[in-house]
Amino acid sequence: MENKEIWNESNRPNLVNSTKLYFQDMFVGAKRMSRADFWWGFFGMTLVAAVLMGLFGWLVTKMPATDFYWSAVWSIAMIMTLGYYIISIWTASIRRLHDRNLRGWWILSFVIPIIGEIIMIVLTCLPQRNENNNWAKFVEDDQYV
Repeated sequence: MENKEIWNESNRPNLVNSTKLYFQDMFVGAKRMSRADFWWGFFGMTLVAAVLMGLFGWLVTKMPATDFYWSAVWSIAMIMTLGYYIISIWTASIRRLHDRNLRGWWILSFVIPIIGEIIMIVLTCLPQRNENNNWAKFVEDDQYV
C-alpha cells in the first residue's frame, strides 16, 4: 500500500509552498517540518509580516490626530499581525525540533539571552533525524510508521 504523507514537507520547498505550509499549520505543533521548508517559510512569513506591519504603520501615521478610531483599528491590526507572526515562527520551530527528534520544550531555550537564539539557530539548521524518531513521518494503512 502506498504511504500517505502526514508531515509538513512539500515536494518542492520554495518561498510560496513553504510559506503556505506556515499558514496551513500555524497552530499545529505535533508534526514535523523539513529544514528547507522551515527556512523558506520563515523568509516568506517575515516578508508577509513586514509588508503588512509596514502598511498598517503607515496607515496609522496618515490618520488625523482627531480620528482616534481608525488609528486604533490600524494599530490593533499591526499588533495582531505581529502576534500571528510570532505564533507561526514558534510552532514552526517546534515542528522543526520534532524533525530532529527533539522535544518541543527546547523552544524555551529562547529565554536564555543570546545563547538561546544561537542554540535554536543551530538546532534548526541541523539535518533531519529519522532513526527512532518519535514523530511519525508517514501513515501506512492507518498506522504511523
